[in-house]
Amino acid sequence: MRISITLSLLIFAIGVVAAWQDRQRLIQISETHTKLVAEASQSGITLDSSGPDLNVRVTKRLRENKQADAKQTAAELISYFKEWSELQKKKLQPDEAMQRKSMDFQDRLLALDSAQLKILIAEILAEKDLDDKTRQYLNYSVIETMASNHPQAALAFLLSEASDLFKDGWLGSRLIYSSLGSWAKDDPIAALEWVRKNGEKFPDLANDNTKEGMISGAATNDPKLAFQLIGQLGVKDTDRSVGQIIDSAKTAEQRTSTLAALRGYLAKIENKDARENASRNALQSIAESAAETGFEAGSKWIESAGLTPSELASSLGGSFAHRMQSKDAGKWLEWIDKTLPPGEESENVIRSIVSNWTREDYQAAGKWLAATPDGPTKNQSIRAYVDAISEYEPESAAEWAMTLPAGKERTQSLQTIYENWPRKDEASRAAAEAFKARHGIE
Repeated sequence: MRISITLSLLIFAIGVVAAWQDRQRLIQISETHTKLVAEASQSGITLDSSGPDLNVRVTKRLRENKQADAKQTAAELISYFKEWSELQKKKLQPDEAMQRKSMDFQDRLLALDSAQLKILIAEILAEKDLDDKTRQYLNYSVIETMASNHPQAALAFLLSEASDLFKDGWLGSRLIYSSLGSWAKDDPIAALEWVRKNGEKFPDLANDNTKEGMISGAATNDPKLAFQLIGQLGVKDTDRSVGQIIDSAKTAEQRTSTLAALRGYLAKIENKDARENASRNALQSIAESAAETGFEAGSKWIESAGLTPSELASSLGGSFAHRMQSKDAGKWLEWIDKTLPPGEESENVIRSIVSNWTREDYQAAGKWLAATPDGPTKNQSIRAYVDAISEYEPESAAEWAMTLPAGKERTQSLQTIYENWPRKDEASRAAAEAFKARHGIE
């Protein structure tokens, strides 16, 4: 049976019950013993050292218990997978009991240490009832867990004991990416050193995707270092890496520190055009991230960011209109009217927001327009609204266009209405031509 990556990741999220409580109980016993020994020593009580060392016995039992846990996990994982596969063959879905079991399994799989995960892999490899492809993907899911929680152990295991996984280049690259990304969150310098030592040895694995994983991981805690890694790792697609660093900033505080680090990075780009392009793309990404938090939080952060008027206008371009919440579009338009200086850049931002809003909820956009005071912002909004609805409501679009002041902008909107006028039958074609003649459209 051929199994997909999606299915393998689903298997990773569903599964078995391991003896986690027993392991925790043994850890507690060991900690309690250590505490009692210390208290006895302080009281002048000397324990008999000639008998068996309880710490040794507890450690041995803990180790044996952990091995048993891992083997039991493997057995139940394989059993659960077989059961799940049979349901798929019959086109049935897992019942509630199986789904609850799957959630419990995910927690316990994540709780295994690297040694236990290695045992889990060995048990899967030894299972005779699994075909090679299924076995590979099951092990991929386990090693993905190791990569997230124990990245150094995962890298060592991948390069020394799991070479078969690299028969599928995507799998190997993905696992290296996950491991280095996780490692870079805690110790980016050590992860960088690993790439320097092993990059030439594994050129197909230490590629830009892998390096980007490290940069993204480092950005979580140290955006300044993450920007430095772009140059140190020799990443080719620098714009993509910058975008990943900015995407890692989820809170207002993180965005502020990332913006400060971004300014330092941009200052070192000597080519003016390249610097301006990088600045525009990065500022747009960080503003989009702020917009996703809602108008109140997003506008507050942008106001506090210390952007120049040019930077501010630039930051609200790109996909800003698509990333904001539709219900906030009117608030953003009013904020832009008060915040951005008049000009082509602000007009483009306004038209982009209204166009997107109209596509999502033209009635709400129309109500906002009707209630908005006359002025440049309303005029630009009307033009965008007219363009958006002219394809399906040309008569309504014409009414709005005629509210614009006589001149170039009104003429352009009327021209757009004529060009977009639906011509599905003879009557609609005649209506379009009558509209053209009425307004003197050439």
